[in-house]
Amino acid sequence: MTTPRLELDSLRTFLAIADGGSFTAAAASVGRTQSAISLKVRKLEEALDKQLFVRNAHHTTLTPAGELLLGYARRLVRDSDAALAHLRASEATGTIRLGIGELFVPDHLPRVLTRFRHAHPKVRLEVQVGLSADLLEQMRSGGLEVVVANREKDERGGRVVWTEPLRWVAADDFELGDSGPVPLVALPAQCEYRRMAIDALASVGRPADVVYACTSLLGVEAAIAAGSGLAILGQSSLARNLGLRDLSQHLPPLPACEIAVYGEAANNGRALCALIQFIEDSLRSDSVLRKT
Repeated sequence: MTTPRLELDSLRTFLAIADGGSFTAAAASVGRTQSAISLKVRKLEEALDKQLFVRNAHHTTLTPAGELLLGYARRLVRDSDAALAHLRASEATGTIRLGIGELFVPDHLPRVLTRFRHAHPKVRLEVQVGLSADLLEQMRSGGLEVVVANREKDERGGRVVWTEPLRWVAADDFELGDSGPVPLVALPAQCEYRRMAIDALASVGRPADVVYACTSLLGVEAAIAAGSGLAILGQSSLARNLGLRDLSQHLPPLPACEIAVYGEAANNGRALCALIQFIEDSLRSDSVLRKT
């Protein structure tokens, strides 16, 4: 009797469906027809002797067996990509157009990319920093190959690779009143943190007043330090800004920030796999963010 095997290609297809929420989205993500996607899933279900998805007219959800497979599939695919990236790293060449979310640890990123350039001198990086929504739109239009950014509220794609607690942050001498509008320092209107802050305050009956808006995270941090108002920032911001303090105990609770990699399913070239693995390994070893 032949022992059933899990094929990595089928697992990648399974993950594309789970992350995208439908066979249609998965087909677009991996560049295959829906019939090819369905065939991969059927073979995987036959190998496991388990149904993995429940489909209806609007959405595709995981069965209990699918939920169980999800963690294993992510680890198997990640470990396979890591092995290939490390063993073939010296051969990595080409150009990568990389988008980095504005909210992604700004002082740590240049160190990571500098290390990568030293380790892979034949790979040329074209890096663009911006808001997640803008970067994802550029990736969909072909302007970027891969994006590493915080996951937007309604965004289902991408692979979450890190999480970081969010905090209400203000200057050491900032005084928060017990009532009235809360002065906010924020990025532009499409920023997820800005929407999150306004919604969280509204949930406890406190109106938000955006008193200072700018287009960069460094600008937000400078305005906070100057006492202009408070903002939502990642916990790591407190560690590298000694003049800021955490006001989270006085304000509504916040969810964790999810940082995800977008575009790797459609662009699995050697250089790109090496870069993604390098970013993950560097952040994990530096303990900047908590690994999921």
